[in-house]
Amino acid sequence: MPDLGLIETIKVINGRIVFKNLHVKRLFKSLQLIKVNETEFKVEDRILRLLKYECIENGLKNFRLRIEVQKNRAHDYMPDIAALKWNCTLKPLDNTKYILNDVGLKLTLLPKYKKTIDAFANVKHTERNIYEKAVQYAKENGFDDALVLNENNIIADASIYNVFIIKDGIIATPCLEDAPVAGVLRELLLTRLPTTKIIEKSISIEDIYMADEIFLTNAIRGIRWVEFMDEKMLDNTITKQIFDEFKSTVAEHFGEHLV
Repeated sequence: MPDLGLIETIKVINGRIVFKNLHVKRLFKSLQLIKVNETEFKVEDRILRLLKYECIENGLKNFRLRIEVQKNRAHDYMPDIAALKWNCTLKPLDNTKYILNDVGLKLTLLPKYKKTIDAFANVKHTERNIYEKAVQYAKENGFDDALVLNENNIIADASIYNVFIIKDGIIATPCLEDAPVAGVLRELLLTRLPTTKIIEKSISIEDIYMADEIFLTNAIRGIRWVEFMDEKMLDNTITKQIFDEFKSTVAEHFGEHLV
C-alpha cells in the first residue's frame, strides 16, 4: 500500500502545535512503512514550516491542521524532485480547551464489516472506508459512533477515536496487535499519566457490554465519555478522575491555556 496518503490531524492553539513531539514521532514511524527515509528532525521541520505558512496566509491562531503526506513516485527516477507530496487543510476551532462532554455519547457496534490486521492497521491514512461505514451506520441508527471490529471479531477502535473500557477499576485499551490506529492521545494516556495505570489488551464484544465505563479519545476533542453502549447505560465516575489527571498533565507539560 505504498500510495496511501498518511494523515496527521493536529490541534493548533495560539499558533503552536499541541502534542508536537507525539505527532512528529507518529508521522516519522508511518513514513518508514512507506519506505521514505526521512529523519524525525526533517519531519518536524516540514510540519513547522507548513504551520508557519498556514498561520501567516490565513491569519488564524486556533485551528485544526490536517496534513496529508503521500510518496512522490517521480522521486524514484528523478531524485531532484521532492520525495513527498505535502497537502494541508485547516478548520477553525470552536473551543480551544479540553473539556469533558456534558452529555455522554451513544455507541453501537458496526456489523458485517471488519478491519484488516496488517502492517498499516495502526497508521492513520486515507483509506478510511471502514470508518466511513461506521459513521454512516451510527448516524442511520441514532448513535454518535460505531465501534469497529478487526477480522478476529475483537474491538479495534471507532471512526475517529481510540477506545478505553473500565471494568472493576481496571482501565484497558485495545493493544496495537488488534489493529487500532495508534492515536496520539492514546499514547499520552498510556505513558504520561503519573498515577493512573492503563493496560493494553484484547477487548472482546462481551468485554464491551460488560464494561462499567467506556470513554473515547482523540487529539482534537480530548476525552469523550460514553453514556450508552447500545441499550446499556454506563457510569463515568472513574472517567472523570482520568480526565482530571489528564488535564493536570496537559497543563504541566503543554500549557494551562489548553485546560
